[in-house]
Amino acid sequence: MKKIINILGVALLVSVFVLVSCQKKKEDKIAETWRLIRVSVDSTVTWYELWQLDGQNIQMVTRDSSSQNLDTVASGTYTVDAGLSKTYINMQDFDATQYNGDWEVLKLNNDIMVILNTTDGNWLYREFVKE
Repeated sequence: MKKIINILGVALLVSVFVLVSCQKKKEDKIAETWRLIRVSVDSTVTWYELWQLDGQNIQMVTRDSSSQNLDTVASGTYTVDAGLSKTYINMQDFDATQYNGDWEVLKLNNDIMVILNTTDGNWLYREFVKE
């Protein structure tokens, strides 16, 4: 009986370690500067939007492609919740309230991040490439 309890204890410790390391790995992948991909192309638009996720802070800025000047559009805070099957980015403290809430990470790799927010029955879908 003691042997089974010891094995279960070790299995529990290994599981906790794996979950914590997965959480940290996802947080590190997300904490980057991401360029929003525009779905419709408009040749008159000379700027693009960047989301800068750093630690617990997020800034959404636009950069004019000709002058490279940055203008802050919105800012807030975020946390990452990485579970076994799903990862969420919880964004808070935005004046533009449509950004507040849980964003499900649909795709995340070294170059691409796709997120979806379905707060209050509305949905916002965003695709990014790493800047």
